Amino acid sequence: MRLSILLASTALLAGACSGSDDAPAMGGADAGDTETASEGDESGPASAANALTSEDGFTLTPVASGLSVPWDMVFLPGGDILVTERSGAIRVIRDGELLPAPVAGTPEALVEGQGGYFAMALDPDFASNRTLYLAFAKGESGDNKTTVVKGVLSDDASELTDVAEIFAGTSRETTYHFGGRLAFLPDGTLIVTMGEGFRYMDEAQNPMNYHGTIARINSDGSIPEDNPFADGADGAPAVWTYGHRNVQGLVYDAGRDILWAHEHGPKGGDELNIIEPANNYGWPRITYGVNYDGTIITEETEAEGMEQPVVKWVPSIAPSGMALVSGDVWADWDGDLIVGGMNGPKGKKLVHIELDEGGGLIGTEDLLADLDLPYRDVAISPDGQLFIATAEAEGTIYEVTRTEAPE
Repeated sequence: MRLSILLASTALLAGACSGSDDAPAMGGADAGDTETASEGDESGPASAANALTSEDGFTLTPVASGLSVPWDMVFLPGGDILVTERSGAIRVIRDGELLPAPVAGTPEALVEGQGGYFAMALDPDFASNRTLYLAFAKGESGDNKTTVVKGVLSDDASELTDVAEIFAGTSRETTYHFGGRLAFLPDGTLIVTMGEGFRYMDEAQNPMNYHGTIARINSDGSIPEDNPFADGADGAPAVWTYGHRNVQGLVYDAGRDILWAHEHGPKGGDELNIIEPANNYGWPRITYGVNYDGTIITEETEAEGMEQPVVKWVPSIAPSGMALVSGDVWADWDGDLIVGGMNGPKGKKLVHIELDEGGGLIGTEDLLADLDLPYRDVAISPDGQLFIATAEAEGTIYEVTRTEAPE
């Protein structure tokens, strides 16, 4: 049987709130994160009879369904798939079936607003040490943090043991904009994304805290000596970059040695960026978006010392997971990015981002828009297949294939 799963680090319903952080956004980049996590129904092998076909020539075949607000999925070497549910569980898909019992031994999460379980990452030496990393919301409504733990996954993937906290962001009094993406760099350091908590947006310009930052840590939680603010004098020691709103897509591109990240803007102004250490990505000093009520955040879209996006989306698409295409199955897209859109005026689609050899933008192409599904996770499996997960209270994972071979 073909492996059917997601590798994406992606992000479900990433968003914020409108007007205040007590109400869900309506129509902006973060709209749609209002669903209450429900108990997932166990699913057996997916049926091709339930496949969907888009007008632009793609077939979506279900792999697993009934997942309770799926957030992130990773492949294990033996073929199992781990899936985080935002409601605070890690589930296992094995041989096309969603196992009824979640992984035991995982930490308790704050499941409120956009809080819950976020991304996972496998240790670079996972095959020998079985170490798994998990980002989640820890604390209570008025005092919580994006937190990262590591633990040892049992051989049968039924239990996580030796769980230890290795990193936590700055405390917030909101349950919005957690970030929560994870990715390893080739040197073995771990990248962690953190949102600015919505009401702390001005603090995204202050690298002395972790609001609206991307952090870089060693796998044991210690600080790499070559971090730009490692000595703590001009920034918090783990800060790698700052000036972010809510990074919900993260991918390391080994072929180009580029770290890609995309983030939710407010109403308009979603961004895809190339991440480089010490850079300031501008939020909220510069933005291509406005507040959800239409009022102006800033007139500035550019400023000296602040980075410009490779791609910007106005209107918003609420970008979710992101995958780097590789392998023979989608050879004509090799080296390109696929981004999921969950909501907003122009969301509920996949976006194919065509790149040149150096990472320069050639163009973008919208896909699957007629199916009107919120696409949460996007991933390329080890054998090169394309998979997506829907951003729904009872989410579904689909394998995506071309209905007809390209010309």
